[in-house]
This record gives sequence, C-alpha cells and structure tokens, in this order.
Amino acid sequence: MRATLAFVEKLTLSPSEIGPEDFEATRKAGVSVRALVDATYVCVGFNIVARIADALGFKVPSDELFSRAARLLRIFGYRRLSGYWMSGSAGSAMPTERTLDDPYAHKLERLRYAVLQGRGSLAPNIRQALSESNYGSTPLGAFAQKVAEHAFTVNDDDIRELQRANYSDDQIFEAAVSAALGAGLYRLERVLTVLHANQSVTSQQLRSPRGHHPLLPWPQRNLSQYQ
Repeated sequence: MRATLAFVEKLTLSPSEIGPEDFEATRKAGVSVRALVDATYVCVGFNIVARIADALGFKVPSDELFSRAARLLRIFGYRRLSGYWMSGSAGSAMPTERTLDDPYAHKLERLRYAVLQGRGSLAPNIRQALSESNYGSTPLGAFAQKVAEHAFTVNDDDIRELQRANYSDDQIFEAAVSAALGAGLYRLERVLTVLHANQSVTSQQLRSPRGHHPLLPWPQRNLSQYQ
C-alpha cells in the first residue's frame, strides 16, 4: 500500500516525472500490474473531480464525513460501491502479471466522447483543444489553464471575468470539465506509457473493443482560431 500511495502521489504532483523506476519500485513492493492500473484510475478520477470541485466552488464535506466514507471504502472497496468490472462478472479471471489488460478503456472512451464531442454550449473543437492544453490567449483559455494546473486558486473574480466576456455558465462549466478531464487523461497516459514499455504490451492489447484506445493522440488544435 505504501508503494502504491507513493506512486499516485507522484502521479498527482509530478506526472511528467513518472518513469520506469517508479514502476519498478511498485513491482519490487509486490504491487501487481492490475493493482497499479486500478490505483491509477482512482487517482485520475480524483484528479478530475477535485479540479472541477475547486474551480466551481463545490461544498467540501466535513472531516467526519470524509472519515466515514474512507471506512466504507476500506470495507467494501471501489469495486463493490461502483459496480462490477466491465466483464459483468465478479469472478472473472485477472490478467497475468506480464500482460496489461485495461478493463476501463471502453468506459473511459465513452466519458471522453461525452465530455469533448457530445452536445454542449461550447463547440467540440474548443472543448477538445482545452483538454489538450491548447489554451490560446482568450479569457476562457486562461481559465482552463488555471483549472488544469492550479484549480485551487480559481476564485469568484475569475468567474466574473468570464461572465463579463459574455461566456455563459454552461460554457464556463464545460471549459472547467474539459480542462479537468485533460489533466486526468494526461496522468493516465503517462502511466500506460510506462507500463507499455515495461510490460512489452502490444498496441492491440491497449485498444478498446471499438479499436481505438481513448488515449491515442488526437489532432492538436489551437484554441485561438475558434474564438
């Protein structure tokens, strides 16, 4: 557990520094590939949700509620609280130590499509650009960069500035979610890249059932051309 927590802490704070040595440290501590993938997705999820909560001023539960939730997670785990694995069977065989089977790729692809390509107030190309750190020089781009890099510093003045620039609440919300998702996806991509290199996993094993892993690069776009 200690090795896993050290890994996800570094993934959260310094994702660009994640490398083979971090993977080897978890391996030596007895952490399986599957366990590391699971921990990474939990970490990525919190990186996304925390940024949205900070940027939009969500009410933070009390320490007591956090402690109660933590006790439930220790007892039941994320699996019991969030449903079965993608296979739909609690007794499905786990991948071997030398293969990486991402059981969440298809669901993540659905999330990515819904946030970046689904219906919304912001055009899909703008949401896509914000998620890829192509912020441009607009107020919305500056806001998205702040969400991705330092969401805890977002304040009411930032929101008012966007409103004065005639952005609607829906557009502000979508920009925050797109930027937060992009920050999470970047961290996931870092881990999968390291695991791919260390596990000799073929690109086919990393693909979703629809033939495209959600983290394969999308065309880079410049946000400024869409404003």
